Amino acid sequence: MILILVIIMVASSPFIWRLERVRQAESVYDVQRVQEELQWWGAHGGLLNKLGMIKDAALWLDLNVGGENLESKLALYQDEKHQFWLFLLNLQKGKMTEAQDILPRLDQTPLGQLGQGLVLMSKGDVEESSQVLRQAELDWKSIPKHAQTLRHLTLAQAAMIMGDHQAAQTELEAAQRLEPKNPACLTVAFDLALGESQWDKAKELSQIIVAQTWYPKNTLFETKKAVLAIQENDIQELSNSLRVLKGLPQGDAYIKYVNGVQALSKGQLQEGKSLLQRALEIGLEGGLKVDAQKSLDQVTTRQNADKRLHSIVVENG
Repeated sequence: MILILVIIMVASSPFIWRLERVRQAESVYDVQRVQEELQWWGAHGGLLNKLGMIKDAALWLDLNVGGENLESKLALYQDEKHQFWLFLLNLQKGKMTEAQDILPRLDQTPLGQLGQGLVLMSKGDVEESSQVLRQAELDWKSIPKHAQTLRHLTLAQAAMIMGDHQAAQTELEAAQRLEPKNPACLTVAFDLALGESQWDKAKELSQIIVAQTWYPKNTLFETKKAVLAIQENDIQELSNSLRVLKGLPQGDAYIKYVNGVQALSKGQLQEGKSLLQRALEIGLEGGLKVDAQKSLDQVTTRQNADKRLHSIVVENG
């Protein structure tokens, strides 16, 4: 009997070791290693490929790099974790209605409240999003680490939009402590640098993100990268970001936003105003929606002031 157990342990040890390699690669967002491990399992795992951990690793990989038919794959699961992944997928694709339809299935759980906060942020309801994500009575530590990280990053973005850069930095650091290798931490650090007009730091972080062996094509990041290119007068980088945006969900709205920012930077107030209005009509999300509206208000105030000044000049002419 002991001999049989020893034989089983020896035979299974490579698979146990490989499972641990998958888990470790996921924990540090090493997409290339996860891909390599899954290829090994595909060649040698046999029936063990039906293990939940292997299936989840494949779904995790697809969620991060944009796999095919992921929505239909996730829809087969009814548990909280996979339903939340499906919610995130729909939100990433700009499918707001489909994302919101999933929230009732998560009920009033911390994951469900996180989802509600993310929806509010996407709609530009920043203060309300922050309030939902700060509910003290919820056990936020009970949700998976990646979800805790996402909560802190969303709170960082909310604080940044509301002008509280110290709170934004605090939330970012909390996220970095949880998952220092999560690429979303770099993206939010990039946003924070832009918001504080730290152009050199923003450029450095942008280059680090792009230099990764992989990074998910992200509408927010590409838009902010384009804005940085305008600030740096880097026409080639601006052109690259606009090309990427063209292929992303709601890309047309964000291209108009970028073009509007560029027009305003050149002093073309009416052109910039028209482009930003059109971008809002098509649909912007989160902080960019808030920023576009603020810019429009500033332009309108400036134009009204110019009109009043012109009237005074005419009257006194």
